[in-house]
Amino acid sequence: MKALPLVIFAIVALAQWAAPLSQIWTHEQTLTQGTLIKLKCSAPDPYDPLRGRYLAVRPEQREASVPAGLKLESGTRVYATLTSGADGLATISSLSLTPPTSGDYIRVNVGYAYESKATIEWPFERFYINEKLAPEADEWFAENIRTSKGIIAEVRVLNGRAVLADLSLDGRSFREILKERVK
Repeated sequence: MKALPLVIFAIVALAQWAAPLSQIWTHEQTLTQGTLIKLKCSAPDPYDPLRGRYLAVRPEQREASVPAGLKLESGTRVYATLTSGADGLATISSLSLTPPTSGDYIRVNVGYAYESKATIEWPFERFYINEKLAPEADEWFAENIRTSKGIIAEVRVLNGRAVLADLSLDGRSFREILKERVK
């Protein structure tokens, strides 16, 4: 009977480690094995004093068509099927309540639905950056977000999960461009 508290303590300690390790493992699996999709972005660049510097990444596509007969409410989790266009950029081609059997898809939330359209809340919104590089990143982001080419979010997708891997401009990585600008 004296061992019972020790066993309970060990189980609780393992559970505390298992939860974050499971999330990290899922995130890393998506980054290494996920399909790369590219989304054109439009966004401001905010600062969060508690979480640090980040670039607010918001894909340009904010709405998607709702299939006939599908009733959606605000906050409903749906699966968005992604289709890449000739320019290499992905767009949402359809929404469903169940995961598609083929192709790339992301779990998204419905902001609100009206008639045959629904606004989409993407599962990623922040690209965190080094505090020392933040001023230069802010300037780069502001200079390029409104250009005709725009900034592209490179997202890895695996089994409905999406992880923001990088940002790019003209096929060049944000990190590479920033390193050049800082020199």
